Amino acid sequence: MSDKFPIEPLMDRVFVKKDDMSIDEDTGFHLPDSVKGRAQTGTVVACGPGYLDVQTGDFHPMQIKVGDRVFLKEFDGYIVRYKGHEVFVFMEKEVLGVVKE
Repeated sequence: MSDKFPIEPLMDRVFVKKDDMSIDEDTGFHLPDSVKGRAQTGTVVACGPGYLDVQTGDFHPMQIKVGDRVFLKEFDGYIVRYKGHEVFVFMEKEVLGVVKE
């Protein structure tokens, strides 16, 4: 995948390339679906500018940025496939956390 993702997300949407959960990163063993957890990790490949709160008129910029490693719910997000790219689309509030290592 190129450094720049070919689609720009709007508002507070985040495009994430999910990690392959079939391989345990610590051991290298393949994990069956039955033992996989409910949270998944991935890397942010694109994000929108943020959102406007229509009640207050305040603009809220994104806290997440391209390159961040994030935790996500396992079955959340919409799949987008475009010219050989496959990413999951989330709203920023659906991201559980950012890895700070």
